[in-house]
Amino acid sequence: MASEKKQHKILKGLATTCLLLISVVTFAHDARPVVVTINEQLPGAFQYTLRVPETVEATNQPEVNWPQGCNEQNVAVAFGSRSGSVICESTLQGQPLSLQYPFFNPSLATFYRLTTLEGLTMTAMLTPTQDSWEIPIEPTAGNIARQYLGLGMEHILGGLDHLLFVLGLLIIARTFKRILWTVTGFTIAHSITLSLSALGFVAIPIAPVEAVIALSIVFLAHEISRDDHDSLTYKYPLIVSFGFGLLHGLGFASALGEIGLVQNEIVVSLLFFNLGVEAGQIGFILVVLLGIGVVKKAGRKLVVAKDILSLHRMEIVAAYLIGIPAAYWVIDRFMTIVI
Repeated sequence: MASEKKQHKILKGLATTCLLLISVVTFAHDARPVVVTINEQLPGAFQYTLRVPETVEATNQPEVNWPQGCNEQNVAVAFGSRSGSVICESTLQGQPLSLQYPFFNPSLATFYRLTTLEGLTMTAMLTPTQDSWEIPIEPTAGNIARQYLGLGMEHILGGLDHLLFVLGLLIIARTFKRILWTVTGFTIAHSITLSLSALGFVAIPIAPVEAVIALSIVFLAHEISRDDHDSLTYKYPLIVSFGFGLLHGLGFASALGEIGLVQNEIVVSLLFFNLGVEAGQIGFILVVLLGIGVVKKAGRKLVVAKDILSLHRMEIVAAYLIGIPAAYWVIDRFMTIVI
């Protein structure tokens, strides 16, 4: 009797911890960077746009720190954006550029893109701890590849909806061989729609896409909770991963669309953004599989935890872990379409 009570307490604590994690992660700060886009219109004359995630408070909106000899004109300010023109005594290339917040940087990265009159595009992704970007004289394919590789990794690791979908696929696929096929199907599918959308061949409003992405996660959570291994989802997870992967690729393309492709290195920027997404996804999968291995090992060693850490119970906990935030996103994202 005492053992059963102890088990229930442990299970209750585990469930509470999961719910707390759900709350923290669901309402965490936006992982998207601040985006600064600068286009040279005439020698020394630039148009710029600064876009800020909605999670940054209205009183803490950043401004661009321009180099000496540059003056802003015709500035238009709105919540989440700032735009205008800048007249500089000389070129921006070879000079430092930075952001200034009224109070503090809310742990956001900054993505810069400068396009010159000659059509050259230079980009940089600065972490929250990096103060400024010294604009290079000439862009290189290597720098672009590194920047977009990091952007892809940052997007997938900061995109909780995509990660929860992958987690659901892992639970349903179960065996290593099925996981390999399922994840490969998801990768191929989202690579197709990411490329088609980024290159302009497919154009679909992102709001309904994001809503259906959330719905796809709820679907996986429901399938896990049913635990019906005779269902189409359990028998053929590759079909599910490929079908919904096409939608998730459109979500990736939306994030890439906010930043844009480097026009003189379109193939490099698109390829390495996609590789960054895959690298982040593989890293997440390895961490999940390692965690499952640790839980299984603990379940075998601890007598009290054997029932609590059983595969069935852990899958039920995972179903709620995946389904609760996804259900919130479904409501929230469909409301943005209706209102």
